[in-house]
Amino acid sequence: MLTLSAQQNLVKTKINKTTGNHSESYKSMTFNGSWCWFTDPRAVYFEGKHKRTYSGWIDNYGNITIGSYDHDTKQITTHIVEKNLEVDDHDHPSILFDEAGKLLVFFNRHGYGNSSVAPPGYLIKSKNAEDILEWNKVQELYLNDENLKPKPNSSFSQDYSHPIRLESEKGRIYLFWRGIDGKPSYSQSDDNGDTWAKGRILMMPDPIYSFRRPYTKVYSNGDKKIHFTFTDGHPRNEKDNSIYYTYYENGAFYKANGDKIKDIADLPLRPEELDKVYDAKKGGAKAWNWDIAEDEKGNPVIAYTKFPTDTAHYYCYAKWTGKNWVNRTLINSGAWFPKTAKGKKEMEPNYSGGINIDHENTNEVYLSVKRDSVFEIEKWVTKNDGKSWKVDFITKGSEKDNVRPFAVRGAKKDNPLQVLWMQNTSYQFYSHQSWTKIPWEDRYHSSIKMGLQSPTITNPLEPNQIVDIMRQTADWQFANPYDLKRLLEWHWGTYFVGVQELYELTGEDRYKQEMVNVGQHANWKPLDNIFYADQLKIISNWAWLYNLDKDPKMIEYSKWAMDIHLSTRRKYMADVRFANNPYFVEWWTWCDALFMAPPAFAQMAKVTGEKKYLDYMNTMFWVTVDYLYSKEDSLIYRDDRYFKKRSENGKKIFWSRGNGWVMAGIARILEAMPEDYSSRSKYIKLYSDMAAKLLELQSEDGMWRVSLLDPEYQDVGEVSGSAFYIYALAWGINNGLIDQKYKPQVLKGWKALCTSVNKNGRLGNVQPEGIDPRKFTPENWHVYGTGAFLMAGSETHKMITASKNKK
Repeated sequence: MLTLSAQQNLVKTKINKTTGNHSESYKSMTFNGSWCWFTDPRAVYFEGKHKRTYSGWIDNYGNITIGSYDHDTKQITTHIVEKNLEVDDHDHPSILFDEAGKLLVFFNRHGYGNSSVAPPGYLIKSKNAEDILEWNKVQELYLNDENLKPKPNSSFSQDYSHPIRLESEKGRIYLFWRGIDGKPSYSQSDDNGDTWAKGRILMMPDPIYSFRRPYTKVYSNGDKKIHFTFTDGHPRNEKDNSIYYTYYENGAFYKANGDKIKDIADLPLRPEELDKVYDAKKGGAKAWNWDIAEDEKGNPVIAYTKFPTDTAHYYCYAKWTGKNWVNRTLINSGAWFPKTAKGKKEMEPNYSGGINIDHENTNEVYLSVKRDSVFEIEKWVTKNDGKSWKVDFITKGSEKDNVRPFAVRGAKKDNPLQVLWMQNTSYQFYSHQSWTKIPWEDRYHSSIKMGLQSPTITNPLEPNQIVDIMRQTADWQFANPYDLKRLLEWHWGTYFVGVQELYELTGEDRYKQEMVNVGQHANWKPLDNIFYADQLKIISNWAWLYNLDKDPKMIEYSKWAMDIHLSTRRKYMADVRFANNPYFVEWWTWCDALFMAPPAFAQMAKVTGEKKYLDYMNTMFWVTVDYLYSKEDSLIYRDDRYFKKRSENGKKIFWSRGNGWVMAGIARILEAMPEDYSSRSKYIKLYSDMAAKLLELQSEDGMWRVSLLDPEYQDVGEVSGSAFYIYALAWGINNGLIDQKYKPQVLKGWKALCTSVNKNGRLGNVQPEGIDPRKFTPENWHVYGTGAFLMAGSETHKMITASKNKK
């Protein structure tokens, strides 16, 4: 008996095994974005005043976002054009440029939400050419015609937008979507999208069941012809789901050989009137269309998947030769890519990794193929109309699935950015509606990767490379999140402090927006145990955001929580004993707390102008410091259990990260504290004494050991504590509290930190969560370590650029 592959008669391939890189070594346009393949174009290269690639996606908070990559400056810019639409990757936008270079962005809402009324389609236009930062108001496009509903309760939604502009028709815009009862529909506009004709049904299959929905892919080079490929319906609902083709030109529809089917006035089209590119009944496998393009001769090229079984997804390449359709079966790409929940049946068994045609060179296609249990992106090239192919791996050896590649429209051969794709951190299902019963933390989470390698860091003291390595670590961390159920706790709160620093350095909105997303989802409420210092760290983030956006909701609950501190906590009541204290979490009894809570109070005082928060912080800060600080050692104990405790080598135990928390905390407090505050000098004295000791303890390699006075415990530099020190020391140099002569030590430390960042952006050598010196490995990472690294990078960047500006 023949195997499935033999039965499918696969094309010949020659694989270049020397190609391919880990997917996380590629640049991210966003670390939080997804798309489906039903709406196009998803990415477009446009060259006018600028050379930029534009793309659109929806994040896992439901924000419709447009991004651009500038090929000269390497800058990534993002902007949300519609907030909190719904969490559904079928809503992602499509992009069209008008003759002036302004963007027209179309998107939709896939679900009805809580409404019984179908949502409209949406269009938003940029105010300026080649600019995604300023937009006009969103237009609601109610294009479906009520009179065309076959039944009163038929679906009336507008999904999957495909905009086309035809120069031969005086710039008329055609918009195609899935409309009434799931049928392919269209409208047109002759005034650049300001007004639209009433929608019409484009193609109508036999209504053998309700909501029979042919899937449509559309392409035009913008001149006079529009190519279409359809299916009978959804492969899940069809016994035989075939692939069809037609093209439109000058008011009529034609078969590939030029035979006229009908005039546009005589729509809708019927499947039996079209070219049947692939006959599912004869082929023995249902199919699903993925892409359509036009070759250099004007002939159509179609990419689709066929399914002999739900676990065997074969990519196919069909081409009109000028005389007939030739279908080639390329490869079994594996089964579906969504990660089916344990014990559940897969809801979308026909979701392939994906195939996409390069529309500038239809002899090149991009595939997502399951290799060694992971979906990887590959580039296939043919020189003989698909008979044989050369295969280059784009991603290889990845740990995350890489799916739904999209060849950038308008990117010619010499363009370095040819393809974008989704890299999945988590993907069970395309939506997060209540009926899916998927926990919020397990909803889809993907990055949009660009086919550009992240910059190689050759000189970590060069300002642009500092920004590069900060971006790489931040993007890696967002794509590899720590426990999302603890998103409001101190681990993430510390990371967000670092992200603040990255945003202030770059001004790149995607970093700020992710913090806004977190706050909005939490309704800007900190966790309930408001006396636990660790849970107040997130408040400093929200106070910082409030200072930027002046939205009172951002700090309303936080002020309430802090006011409870002020009304119930008194100095004489403070019990900062940790050992044998049943209420130890209600006071700042451990040194970490001095980074978590006091800077939050100081930040709140700064952004509100209410001194009471600073005064409270000042009182309680010194209660803890006076108890835990060793004047003899100029270091601070983690808590009172370590006063008498000694290491295995008989040394006092001063934890590196613990002292890092305090040093960084003091710097954050001083940054927010007015210059004339009465106790400021005390903080400076404490900071200076600890800084002097830490500079003395810095090892020859530029790092600090996890046990500060017992380097033999593990004689390897630990990143989280060292990063906090580099941040605090660089801050001191930048603010005149540390002599410039120590700058070489700080720079040495920063260079050493950078050696713990691998080529994918992961920061290692971070001691795991703990309360005292513990051993670690190069593979150990954590969000708080990355946060400290970003803080260190920001202050190092300021220090270096300040020196350069003086020259």
